[in-house]
Amino acid sequence: MGELPGDYIAGFVDGEGCFALKFQREVKKKRKNRPEYFRWSAEFVISLRSDDVDLLKLIKDTLGCGKITFAKNKQVARYSVAGIDNLQKIIVPFFEKHQLFGKKSKDFLLWKDALQIIGRNKRKEINIQGGKRGFISNRWSPADIEKLIKIHESMKPLKSNGKEWKWIHRAVQ
Repeated sequence: MGELPGDYIAGFVDGEGCFALKFQREVKKKRKNRPEYFRWSAEFVISLRSDDVDLLKLIKDTLGCGKITFAKNKQVARYSVAGIDNLQKIIVPFFEKHQLFGKKSKDFLLWKDALQIIGRNKRKEINIQGGKRGFISNRWSPADIEKLIKIHESMKPLKSNGKEWKWIHRAVQ
């Protein structure tokens, strides 16, 4: 397949793309008093009806990263890029070169700020790190966590489905 013009992709993302900032809770062991672990992640996503998957393949080929998956009984095709390195080295420069407009532009700038914080803390879970015997505390700086929370709050009005994070208050205590 060929490549699509960058400005075409930017215009397409203005309407169909998503710059996601996620806060996730993980439980490592299923037992009483089990530890909880929290992590931040970011993702770039385009979701379309599965009969438009060829367009997503062209976008993937043009950007040179990411994966295509199917959801909802294969009725929805989803192109996503989740690795922090690909997001910072490919997706961010692409959208700095090919401008977004409107709400998506504001969303992108906030998301880009969040990527810098997540990248700075790469390979760290928020509250643990491996030690010789189990895990020891490995907290992100309170300033980084507070900044990510503020970025998320600023992004919510720009989203069609700006959800509240369920566990955020337990993670920042």
